[in-house]
Amino acid sequence: MDMDNVWEKIKKGLKDGAVMSVEKIEEYTKIGKLKVDEMSAKRKIERNFLDIGERFYDLAQDARESSAPSDLVITKAIENVRTLYAEIAEISEKIREIQRAARSKGADSDAADADSYSDNSGV
Repeated sequence: MDMDNVWEKIKKGLKDGAVMSVEKIEEYTKIGKLKVDEMSAKRKIERNFLDIGERFYDLAQDARESSAPSDLVITKAIENVRTLYAEIAEISEKIREIQRAARSKGADSDAADADSYSDNSGV
């Protein structure tokens, strides 16, 4: 009789654990979905801030230097963007140089291969 009581306690414990697990899974699922929704809203805000900043930068570029914004943070950010554009141009040029060198080396290698092929073909 004592063994039946133990099995009943084990079954009840497993049932309670399963119910608790299902409840926790549902809780975490709901929280996870809300976290995704929250991140989505934050990204939309970031995109809007990005659009505002990009538009402001474009307007500042179009404006004369004397009418450029006097806010130090904005001025420094604009300088940083100009510096980064220059850095991107330098990087792009380095990429083009590497590609030209690779093509040139490939052409030289192809020519050498063609020469060695023609030398071996008469054997």
